[in-house]
Amino acid sequence: MKNTSFARLALKVAVFYFTVAGVCQTVQAQSEIRFRLVRDTLIVASMTADNQGPFDFILDTGADTTIVDSTLAAKLSLVPLGQVQQTTVAGVQTIGLSTLPSLAAGYAHVENLRVLVRDLAEVRKMDSHIVGIAGQDFLSHFNYLIDYWKHTVRIEAGSEIQDTIGGEPVTMEPSGNRMIIPSEAQGAGHASLRLLVDSGANSLLLVGAAPQALNLPLQGHGVENTSTGQATLQLARVHELTVGSAELHDIPVAVSANGPKQIGDGLLPTVLFQAIYVNNQQHFLVFNPHGKRK
Repeated sequence: MKNTSFARLALKVAVFYFTVAGVCQTVQAQSEIRFRLVRDTLIVASMTADNQGPFDFILDTGADTTIVDSTLAAKLSLVPLGQVQQTTVAGVQTIGLSTLPSLAAGYAHVENLRVLVRDLAEVRKMDSHIVGIAGQDFLSHFNYLIDYWKHTVRIEAGSEIQDTIGGEPVTMEPSGNRMIIPSEAQGAGHASLRLLVDSGANSLLLVGAAPQALNLPLQGHGVENTSTGQATLQLARVHELTVGSAELHDIPVAVSANGPKQIGDGLLPTVLFQAIYVNNQQHFLVFNPHGKRK
């Protein structure tokens, strides 16, 4: 009897263990969004819109509002709600406004999302499959880890990511749907900068008085691709950029005398780092986090 009872108990424990393991694996799979890089910069992932899809969306921390291509808006029968103006380094555009009933990637799900509707022809020149840009109005609902080595974005269900990583937290400013963080930059001069963390940017961008404060010698002209078109910018290099405990050296930088005030002193591309942990609940980021020592 004792042996039989023990065998039954062992069987129950084994079943329980494998059930828990299965649940953990399922949660892990649901929380992990695989992405591909377009032009070595843009994070493109499969998402569902209004329970349809999957559709290819750019995950863009630098966009404060989600954008839906006009062809997808027509397919989803989105109702026009008027027009708004959008400002980028490429200029100002008047574009349509609507509401998307739902947008989801894995179990990251947001309902009744106000979206911009316009032709993403410039984006489709880079990848014809892209039909939307998921901005901070979507992403700010979640804590997540962008891992460029694994090509994954892992959505945090509780605190399981935060509990296992180390690194210096960098506080983000409360600035609507924008992640603006402090940094220190060194050129011929030195400056404390406020930079918008942007997963859609392909190079460090400095605007306004920041280039003059750093006394950057200009090295020619280049073109910055944006979702609204191309912007011709001057080029330079920053000797050192410090963000939290992460240090970057000899970085190419695009310089513009003009730029929307909402981006602070410029754009900080996330692709400059191996990984970034974003905690929207507690308003901080960790650049190049490492595993905690036991």
